Amino acid sequence: MKKSLGAKTIVYPTPVFIVGTYDKGGKPNAMNVAWGSLCCSSPPSVAISVRKAT
Repeated sequence: MKKSLGAKTIVYPTPVFIVGTYDKGGKPNAMNVAWGSLCCSSPPSVAISVRKAT
């Protein structure tokens, strides 16, 4: 039996996130993040874990 959950902010199963940024000069950069999850649904926010070495 299928049951509709309606519109929700869900990140499951936990995917690998691609985080993109720009520096002050406008140069783009990106990294993949294996440890990330949804931390708030209103507003939608994602928490990631990084360490300085990587």
